[in-house]
Amino acid sequence: MEKPASLRKALTAALEELRKEPTRLAIWIEDGAVRSRDTGDLSFGFEYPLSVLLRDMKTDLALVTLAIIRWLRTNQPDLLAAGQGDSFKFETDILDNEKADILITLQLREAVTVTPKEGGGFGLVYQPEPDPLFEGDAGFEGTAAPALQSVDTIVAD
Repeated sequence: MEKPASLRKALTAALEELRKEPTRLAIWIEDGAVRSRDTGDLSFGFEYPLSVLLRDMKTDLALVTLAIIRWLRTNQPDLLAAGQGDSFKFETDILDNEKADILITLQLREAVTVTPKEGGGFGLVYQPEPDPLFEGDAGFEGTAAPALQSVDTIVAD
């Protein structure tokens, strides 16, 4: 699977705390599934909840959310489409007035095309998402997108 490593790279690029201490980011999959249909080829897809744990974070949850939304726009844009329900779920364990553990769960899919090779064996190709959410979206990879550094706090009266 390619999306977990891609998200790790994007979050590390976006969030200064993770650039300094990448071990504070843990990513895992539980209860994944393979979807395959009885068709003319052997292609299949993975569907899985990706758990993303950020430990002892001082970074505002809004910045973490922004980093994930920027990644989703290219890598799983259907989660941001109107009328699709929640884009993703999160939980926080507030450790003190400055730090929290943040657990984010994303429902991801990856399609894999399987083609027979001449002489035997198979070629496997992970398929990109069909269309980014907006023209020109490239997420973090291959761009000079700036790291996320601050958030303005808005206080309601």
